[in-house]
Amino acid sequence: MSDLNPADLISPPSWSLTVGLIGRTLVYLSAALFLVSGASWFASKRLPGLQKVGSIAFNLGCAAILGTLVSLGVLFANNRFEYEYVFGHADTKNALAYRIAGIWSGQEGSFLLWASCSAIFALLTVGGTGIYRRWYSIAFAFFLGGITSILAFESPFNLNLVDGKPFVPADGVGLAPSLQNYWVIIHPPTIFLGFGSLTVLFALAFAAMAERKYEGWIPIVRPWAIVAVTLVGLGLCMGGFWAYETLGWGGFWMWDPVENVSFVPWCFGAAFMHGVLVQVTKKKWQMSNLLLGGLPFLAFIYGTFLTRSGFLSETSVHSFAEMDRSALKLLIALLAISVGGFAGLWGYRLFQERRVPKPVPDATPVRREAFYVMGIAALITLGVATMIGMSVPLVQALRGDKPRVVEEGLYHQVLPWIFIPLMILMAITPFVAWNGMKGRELLSKVYSVFCVAIGVTGLALFITVVTPFARKIEMSPTVLMLGRYEVKGLAWIMVLFGICIFVLVANTWRITDIFRRSKMGAASFGAHIGVAVLMAGLIVSRGLEQRAEGFVMKDVPAKLLAYEIRYGGMTSDEHDRNNKLKLHVYDPHTSKQLFTAFPGVYKLETPDGQTNTMVWPHIERGPLMDTYISLGQPQTDISEDFTLAPGQSTDFQGMVITYKKMTRSGDFGAEGTKFGALVTVSNGAHAVDVNPTMELGDLGKTIMNPAKIDNQLQVAIVGMNAADKSVTLRMQLTSPMYPIEVFHKPMTTLVWAGTGILTISGFAAAAYRRVRRSQPAKTPLLERPGRTPELGPAFRGETT
Repeated sequence: MSDLNPADLISPPSWSLTVGLIGRTLVYLSAALFLVSGASWFASKRLPGLQKVGSIAFNLGCAAILGTLVSLGVLFANNRFEYEYVFGHADTKNALAYRIAGIWSGQEGSFLLWASCSAIFALLTVGGTGIYRRWYSIAFAFFLGGITSILAFESPFNLNLVDGKPFVPADGVGLAPSLQNYWVIIHPPTIFLGFGSLTVLFALAFAAMAERKYEGWIPIVRPWAIVAVTLVGLGLCMGGFWAYETLGWGGFWMWDPVENVSFVPWCFGAAFMHGVLVQVTKKKWQMSNLLLGGLPFLAFIYGTFLTRSGFLSETSVHSFAEMDRSALKLLIALLAISVGGFAGLWGYRLFQERRVPKPVPDATPVRREAFYVMGIAALITLGVATMIGMSVPLVQALRGDKPRVVEEGLYHQVLPWIFIPLMILMAITPFVAWNGMKGRELLSKVYSVFCVAIGVTGLALFITVVTPFARKIEMSPTVLMLGRYEVKGLAWIMVLFGICIFVLVANTWRITDIFRRSKMGAASFGAHIGVAVLMAGLIVSRGLEQRAEGFVMKDVPAKLLAYEIRYGGMTSDEHDRNNKLKLHVYDPHTSKQLFTAFPGVYKLETPDGQTNTMVWPHIERGPLMDTYISLGQPQTDISEDFTLAPGQSTDFQGMVITYKKMTRSGDFGAEGTKFGALVTVSNGAHAVDVNPTMELGDLGKTIMNPAKIDNQLQVAIVGMNAADKSVTLRMQLTSPMYPIEVFHKPMTTLVWAGTGILTISGFAAAAYRRVRRSQPAKTPLLERPGRTPELGPAFRGETT
C-alpha cells in the first residue's frame, strides 16, 4: 500500500488506536505475568509467601488474555479496517455476528481464541487442585506464557501503514466465502473450548508426577476429562455439519489432515477417561494414566504445528497461512519442551516405580479390566493410525517431495479393522464384572442382546431391500478392502450397521438394569449409545448414498435419480451474496412438484480483478433421507478457443462456422470503438450471418459482445490479430448451464441424534463425577489419612 498518497487517506480515530494499544499491551503484560507466576510458584517451596504472588499473577494473566480478546472484538464490531487483521477478515456488508466471528477466522485470532479458552479453564480449575496447585500452576503458566509469546509476533493489532502512518481503508476484504455460514459463529469457540480444556489434563498429570502423588489427582481430573472429550467431540461433529451444509460434496467427514488434528486428541482423551475408571476401581494403571493424561494435549500441540507451519497449505481446505518465522520457532519450542519435559519426567518416574511390587494377577477367566485394556489399546491405535495419516504430507515435505494428502479411501480400508473390535468391546464390556466371571456366564448375558441386535438389523435390511425405499438405493456396490479384496457394499455396510445396533441395544439394556439405583450413572452408557447412533448414521448415509450428476439450464431440465429438475431463475442479483438459484423439483412420472431447491450462487470480485462464482448446496431434509443438491460452477463456454483466417471454416457439433472478414465501427483507440468478425454459421438446412464484437471500454478494459446464433447458442470473439486479420472465436450458451449433483443421503438424522445423545450424556456424566463442594479441596480425596473417602457409586465401580 506504499503507492497510496498519504494526503488522500483517512486517519483512524484516537479511540481506535487506544483500543489496539491496550490489546497489544495486554498481550505483553500477560506473557510477563505468566512468567512471574511460574517463577513465583517454583520458588514458593522455599519462600511460601510467593504463593500469593504466583496466584495473583496467574489470575491477572488470564484476565489480560480475556481482555485482549475483548479489545479485538471491539475493533471487529466497529469495522476498524486500519488494523491489518480486521481489514483481512471483516467488511461492512456482514452482520455483527459474522464480524465477531472474524476474530477467530484467521491465524492470529485462532491463537488468541485458543489462549482465551485455556485461560477460562485455568480460572475454573486452579482453585480446586489442592496439593497439586503449585506444579499445576507452573505447567499452566508455562503453556499460557508460550501462547502469549507467540501472539506477540502473530499480533492481530498490526496497523495498515503508509509512510509509517496508519490509515483507514474504505472497506475490508471480509470473511472467506466458505466461512460465511452460521457454523463459523459456534463451531470454532466450541472446539477451542475443548482444546483449552485439554491443558487441564496435561497440567494435572504433570503436577501429579512432579509431586509423586498418583492417586489424589484422579477425582479432580475425572470430570474435566469428560468435559474435554465431550467438547472436542461436539466440536468435531459441528465441523462435520458445517462441511455437509457448505462444501457440496455430500458428506460429513473426509479425513482431511486438519479434521484429524482434532480427532486424534479425542481418541487419546477417550482412552484416558476409561483408564481413570480402572484406577478408581482397581487401584491400578497409575503410571499409564499419567501418560494418557498428557497425550491429548501433546497431540494437539503437534497438530497445531502441522496446520500452522505451512506444510498442509496445499493439502487441506482448512489449513492456515504460514506463520511468522519467530512465532513458528516459539511454537516448535513449546512443542519440544512440552513433549520432552513431560515424557522425560514420566520416564523418570516410571524408572523410580519399577521396584514397586506388582499386584498378583486375578486368575478369573474374564475380567472387565482386561476388556478395558483392549478398548484403550484400540482407541490409542485408532489415534496413532490417524496421526500417521495426517503426518504424511509433513514427511513428504521434509524429504523434498510435493506434499500429498492421504486419500479418504485408504482410511476406509485401514481403520475399520480397529473400529469393529472397538465397537464390539463397547457392547460387551458393560456386562463383564469387575471381580471376574466365567466366559459361559458372559455369553449367556450377551446372547439375548445379540439376538435383539440381529433382529433390528434384519428389519433394517428388510426395509432397505424390500420396501419402496430400496428403489432409491444402489444394491450392488463393491468395497475394496486392504487394496485387494472386494466385498459387496451392501453386505459390508449392513455388517458395520449391525455392529452399531449391537452397541445401541447392549448399552440400552444396561441402562434399564441400573437406572433405578443410579440414574446419573447411566450417562456413560448413554454416551456409548450416542457414539453408536452417530456412527450408524455416518455409515448408512455415506455407504448407501445415491449420486447422479447432470446439468440444468433455462428451458432444459435435468432428469436425475427420481426427479426432474427445472430452472426457475434467480432470487436476487448474481452479485448478491444471498442470491439463490431456484430449481423446481418434480416427480417425472406424475409431473407433481415435490419441492423447490435454493442452492446458493453469487459472483465475487477478487482483489486482482478476477471474478469467482461461489456456490452452496441445498438440502431437502426428511426423517428417513436427505435430498442433497450440489451446484457446480455455472458454464457458458462449450468449446475451446479456435482461430480462423479470413475465408477459413471449422466444424462444431454438426455446424460449419466460416469467418468472412473483420469489421470495425468507431475510431482506432477511441472508447466505444468496436472490432468484430463477420461469421456465417450453417447447419446444412439454413445459414445465419452474425457479427460478434470486442468493444474498448474505459480504463483500457475490453468488453465482449457475443452474437446470438439461436435461442441457446452464441459465438464470441475473444481475440484478433491485426497483422493477418485472423480472429479467435469461442462458442457459448446464451444462458448459463449449471452442473448439478443430486444425492440421496439415507438416515442422516441419526448423525444429528447421535451427536445430541453423546453431548448430553457427556455433560451429565461430568456433572455426576464432579468433586462435591462439601469435600475439602486442599487435600485430595484418596490421600486423606484415617478415613475412607465417599466417592459415590461411580467411583466404587458400580457403573462405567
